[in-house]
Amino acid sequence: MTLVDFQNSWEKLVEKGYKDYLSLTSDERIWYNIQSLIGSLDNGGLISFYYNSYGERVYETIEDLKFLGFQDIANILIEINKLFPNENPSIDINERNISISNWPNGKYELVLDNLDKLFYSKEEQLEQQLILHIKTKLQL
Repeated sequence: MTLVDFQNSWEKLVEKGYKDYLSLTSDERIWYNIQSLIGSLDNGGLISFYYNSYGERVYETIEDLKFLGFQDIANILIEINKLFPNENPSIDINERNISISNWPNGKYELVLDNLDKLFYSKEEQLEQQLILHIKTKLQL
């Protein structure tokens, strides 16, 4: 079983999350945040999570990773957060993107590549734990 097996429910969840993120239940939020993180990684690396709107939920995503037992992946996001001013990425997408564009050319490329590789090595475990969460907590 993969996350694709939940595609119809995922699309409804994304619509709900875009419309009113705060209306998501805690179990829905975990699914929304973690699958968004996985999708970002698969579509441009972890930095794309920050480039896109999902980055405004980085602290909730860290919390959800910890809840699922993935402190190691949470630590990856914490490391990336340290690259931002005051080690705190803005919740505003434009401010985050300005910060990223102001990073010295190539300075963090190796760091980000290594963090991507570390995430990739744990992605399958994370996806399987998320699927278990969806099956047991979200009555689909």
